[in-house]
Amino acid sequence: MWRITKKATLGLAALLLLGMVGCTELEVTNPNAPDAERALATTGDVESLIAGGFDSWHETLWYNGPTMALSAASFEHTAPWANAGMEFYARIPRVPVANVSGGRDVGNLTFAFERSYRAINAIASGLYSIDAGDVDLGDDALRARAYSKFIQGIAHGTVALLYDSGFVFDETAACLQTATCGATVEAALLGYQDVADAALGYLYEAASLANGASFTLPSTWMGRTVPAATLEQLAYSEAARLRAAVARTPAERQAVDWDQIVTDAGRGVTTDWNFINDCVTFCDDAFYYRNYPSWHMMPMWVIGMADQSGAYQNWINTPTTDKQPFVMVTPDTRFPQGATEAEQLAAEGEYFYVNSSWYRVWSRPDRGTWRWSYYDRVNYVDMSFDWEGDFPLWTARELDALVAEAAYYDGDLAAVADYVNASRTLHGLAATDAGGTNADCVPKLPNGSCGNLLEMFKWEKRLETHFLGPLRIGWYFDGRGWGDLMEGTVLQFPTPYGEIQLLEGQPYNFGGAGGNSSAPVGTYGY
Repeated sequence: MWRITKKATLGLAALLLLGMVGCTELEVTNPNAPDAERALATTGDVESLIAGGFDSWHETLWYNGPTMALSAASFEHTAPWANAGMEFYARIPRVPVANVSGGRDVGNLTFAFERSYRAINAIASGLYSIDAGDVDLGDDALRARAYSKFIQGIAHGTVALLYDSGFVFDETAACLQTATCGATVEAALLGYQDVADAALGYLYEAASLANGASFTLPSTWMGRTVPAATLEQLAYSEAARLRAAVARTPAERQAVDWDQIVTDAGRGVTTDWNFINDCVTFCDDAFYYRNYPSWHMMPMWVIGMADQSGAYQNWINTPTTDKQPFVMVTPDTRFPQGATEAEQLAAEGEYFYVNSSWYRVWSRPDRGTWRWSYYDRVNYVDMSFDWEGDFPLWTARELDALVAEAAYYDGDLAAVADYVNASRTLHGLAATDAGGTNADCVPKLPNGSCGNLLEMFKWEKRLETHFLGPLRIGWYFDGRGWGDLMEGTVLQFPTPYGEIQLLEGQPYNFGGAGGNSSAPVGTYGY
């Protein structure tokens, strides 16, 4: 555990990390920013600062962050472009991350850390002013506090999901708001599970404060108005998926408190919670690019398991440098039907479609023809052609899947089959049972065997929650917890190099075959 001590002057514009990370006492003054006493002098100032917490956190989903890189690394989508870390993090064989100044795509590694703590700092500063009696929010104080705890929960949770360690920081830190602080701020760099536990505590506090309350968050705070009852549901929803997704290995995933996940999921959202994307106030640009024809493809490593022709198994057994795209034949109607490209072009699937030659992203063979595919998916048609619309952040489908996974570990296989059949039978596939009968052999695994009940469960969750889940990369977090990622895929990011250097430590890297915090050969043999 790193122990850091810092004496600092924190202006409103100064980030938390500038006020925390140093082994020696440093003076940090921002002469261009007003001091905190003047900047947070009114209730409007404090509310505005707090209200911006969601926007700061939401930026962790941006193209600048890790979401597209880790989506590509888990084969949730792919593209030959070097943008957003997609080429680097999905290379085969996998390579270690470059956690060093000027390192390849290091900005995608550090971005979510900085944005999470920007949100955490804003909330801490605002709550400190309230607790210190600097402002009186009156009847709106409960609204501000419940929302603030929710932001503290999702922001700390994001750090726990992505990084091996992080800081736990809130309004109780000493000297947070004084214009000239002579005391010290002490904080410890904690392991990801400790950060996750703190995040869960904030989420439960948010849910408790919102329970039975009558307030409504303004639409400017989270992109739409949020009644207290909905905020409570969102807090429990986030707690459920954080508790599962934070696991780095199958052993950790199975050992989490699944009973608590079921309880929290039962108190979570019952319909999808959508925010309004307008790219003025809130912008989900990474989601846009993953829904843009001619910009990405569906790699065959996972979705190829729909194929019944044997082409997928032949593709798997072809050397990586020689792999070429192929046409799948499958009874799963989420995919185009027919045995040829021409037939499938004329028969768009319910979720996936065959790219016409104009849309194909068959570029840069030097970056791997294994990336190439005939198939694409557009989850939200509006998002693929403009930047506006309602797009989900917390969904009932995710929670249903967590409850079903809990049932699997508990041995209630009939409940797992019920979850599988709820979507499977809507898309041309025969129902399964507690014994895992797979009459259609979807998914058909790389070794040619028909997937058992667990594999059918994973298949349905992947297809039904595509580009959803924490940070919109549920495939990545599920993949590491199920042991399905490709060998060498990074399992977590190291604490960003800048923070370690200020702690007078040596930055370190993760990932790459045989490296620290890298996936072993996975379930599917790659």
